[in-house]
Order: sequence, then structure tokens, then C-alpha cells
Amino acid sequence: MTETICTTDSQVFLEICSNLCKAGFTIAMDDFGSGYSSLNMLKEIPIDVIKMDMRFLAGDHDPSQQEKGRSILRSLIKMAQRLHLDIMVEGVETRDQVEFIKDIGQCAAQGYFYARPLPTSDFEALLRSGTTA
Repeated sequence: MTETICTTDSQVFLEICSNLCKAGFTIAMDDFGSGYSSLNMLKEIPIDVIKMDMRFLAGDHDPSQQEKGRSILRSLIKMAQRLHLDIMVEGVETRDQVEFIKDIGQCAAQGYFYARPLPTSDFEALLRSGTTA
């Protein structure tokens, strides 16, 4: 679920998430930090995974922007860890970004560094081959 959906009708969204959670679903909030994030959402909504917006890693050509984004991301990740949420960092494209994520610890990552989006059949073939993209 994207964080934007939480702001449309938060009571309905909370009820839906609670029902999904009771049914055994894992709930992930996608693109956290991309819109109108309310940290209260992390307290109120029963989510399991928080996917950090890829723009926190952007700004590789502007060291000031890069450092600000990384500082914010580092703080959000530490907070999410204290809330016992699983963390996925989106938009990882470079070895430097991978090392940054590893230094923070206990985070998963996704992005072009690992693989470009694939059609289902290509992805299944990749899994069967046991290699990486």
C-alpha cells in the first residue's frame, strides 16, 4: 500500500489493514517519505514492512543533497527498527548505495543495482537458473 492511500480515508484504511493483518497478510507501506508522511501512521496502522522512498538516495551529483537524504534515511531506518518493522530501501542503483545500506544494517534493498524489471517468464527463468540478473 502506498502512504498516499492512508491520507484519503484513514479510518477505512486502518480497518482494511487490521482485517488483512488478522487474515495473516503481511502489510507493506510503499514509498514511505514520498508524500504526506505522518509519523503517527507508523503508530496507528498495523504494518509489517516499510519501503523507503527511492528519492532519499537521489542526489548523487550534489553532495549536499546526497548527505541530507542519507541522514534522513538513516534516521527513519533506525526509528523503523525500533518499531520492529522490516525495512526495504528502494532505488538502489550503485555499489556506494549498497555499502551505505549495509552500514546501517538489517535492511533489505531493491533497485537497478540488482536487476531491472523483468517480465514474469524471464523472472521465473532467472530463478530456475540460480544466477543473478
